[in-house]
Amino acid sequence: MRFFTYIILCTLYLTAFAKEFDADKKIYPLERFTEQYNVADTANLEVVYAHAVIDPVLSQKRLLHEILCIGDAGNSFFLKYGTYQLDSATNANHGAIESWNEYSKRSKKYDSVISDYGKILKDLNNNSLKVHNIIFGQSYLYEEPIPEINWELTDGTKEILGYECHKATARWRGRDWTAWYSDIPFSDGPYKFTGLPGLILGLEDASGEHKFQAIGIKKDKYPFGFDKNFDPIKTKREKFEAMQKDHKLNFGKTLANSGLAQVKPEDKDRISQRSFYCPIELE
Repeated sequence: MRFFTYIILCTLYLTAFAKEFDADKKIYPLERFTEQYNVADTANLEVVYAHAVIDPVLSQKRLLHEILCIGDAGNSFFLKYGTYQLDSATNANHGAIESWNEYSKRSKKYDSVISDYGKILKDLNNNSLKVHNIIFGQSYLYEEPIPEINWELTDGTKEILGYECHKATARWRGRDWTAWYSDIPFSDGPYKFTGLPGLILGLEDASGEHKFQAIGIKKDKYPFGFDKNFDPIKTKREKFEAMQKDHKLNFGKTLANSGLAQVKPEDKDRISQRSFYCPIELE
């Protein structure tokens, strides 16, 4: 279901306007970063992570590529690497105008559909973070303090991307984590992880269901923030995670109730197809 949200939006749009819509008409302007986003900060250092995830029930594995963008003014942004690539390509070609077919092709090329773990904007100066995510095409936003993780610095070193990294362990929100932090002077890391003496380049939980490994460091100028047209439903973390869990574990029912699939009324209660689901936070 990797491109599910994208497919749903395309289906709804094209169904409603099939007779009038010209998919080859150039109507989508490519914009600069500052035109696309309410810029919170500008990064000059980015770390690309390979994020291996295992759904223990389906016994399926996914490999995601995500990026942490570290801003000059004390903010950072964690998002899918494909979204970063699409943003960069759009910015580089600003002023051009694309058709729907061209935009669709480019979006697929960069795999820019938001991941299950959303976009995370950390404000390290004010100890807060905001998470933007999507459930079945609907945007949500929640805010919380940057988590306090009780890391224990332990013996052990490991080389990642040529940096000697040191070991730290912690239990956080239902999982036991081992982190490998470098001497790069930023107390930050992938997802919501922070609080170590240096930048986290490796991270894994004891179950093996999540593993982050830095695979590249970039020094590109990247202004980041949420989309200017962003109009989410504001919620709380616990409520969002409960909704996401229900959606993932009852994906078949969600689809049946959406009207996008032809399902007999008497069959709806019997549909319980599970989608890939492996949250980072268990509590």
